[in-house]
Amino acid sequence: MLTWNREPLRPYDIVTCTQAALSAKSVLDIAAGMLAATAHITPAEGAQRLRAYAVTHHRRPTEIAEDLVRRRLTPDSVLAPPP
Repeated sequence: MLTWNREPLRPYDIVTCTQAALSAKSVLDIAAGMLAATAHITPAEGAQRLRAYAVTHHRRPTEIAEDLVRRRLTPDSVLAPPP
């Protein structure tokens, strides 16, 4: 079922959504950099490895990135070849 909010977005709503998107992008970039530094690869390759790990484990890339940045997941576990 699809819900539709009839109220127009308020400037505060737009700012909040933009800040959330920028925050998620920052965490993804930091996590990709962590992978790149660990594996001596480019940040783009780190981001690709992060996405591949997320797909393999049926999770969102932002969740994996958050786990990496908060040290709940090690870069080596993300960089390891899939089973």
